[in-house]
Amino acid sequence: MNSVVISGSGLWKPEEFVTNEELVDCYNAYAQRFNEEHAEAIAAGDVMEKPPSSPEFIVKASGIKQRYTYCRDGILDLDRMRPRIPPRADDELSHQGEIAVNAAREAMQSAGKTAEDIDMVIVSSAYTERAYPAIAIEVQHELGIQGYGFDMLVACSAATFALQRAVDAVAAGSARCVLLINPELITPQVNFRDRDSHFIFGDVSTATIVESAETCTSEHSYE
Repeated sequence: MNSVVISGSGLWKPEEFVTNEELVDCYNAYAQRFNEEHAEAIAAGDVMEKPPSSPEFIVKASGIKQRYTYCRDGILDLDRMRPRIPPRADDELSHQGEIAVNAAREAMQSAGKTAEDIDMVIVSSAYTERAYPAIAIEVQHELGIQGYGFDMLVACSAATFALQRAVDAVAAGSARCVLLINPELITPQVNFRDRDSHFIFGDVSTATIVESAETCTSEHSYE
């Protein structure tokens, strides 16, 4: 069995973000409008009243003060309350593929690896923007990586399950060097009209290089 190390990592986060105060102002305006429009049904007990929120409530419940978002536009629009992400053609790099590549390039630079050094790509996340092709295949094509690649959908355990799969592959010798990416584009899935969950998730992408200790040339590596 080969000795396995993490030799590089990468982190990409969006430039845009939404603060608790902004999120609460939008949600409370929505809740007030909802309660006014459904006042009779609420009084009759047929509809639940929407409770107000506060920045203090969010910090107490989660510790979160702001969240990064791939696309801020639309989230604070009272008539929409979800990001307005323009669709891309099938022959274009997907939005999720784009953030995956951004983190991947940083991880490869950190580990001192080129596309020729990598023979396996794993993209693991809560969900993927496209069913076909795999986001991992998009990443391979964009970066010029040969070998094999696939996606894993393991919800909150996406990073740990993929890391174990990468370690197993290198230890067994079925891969020399694995590029593991966790591109989480979550805000399109968030219900910004739900007081108890609308503040939890943002968008981010991380990447890790996993390889044999024998091929590692990085200044810093971790067994």
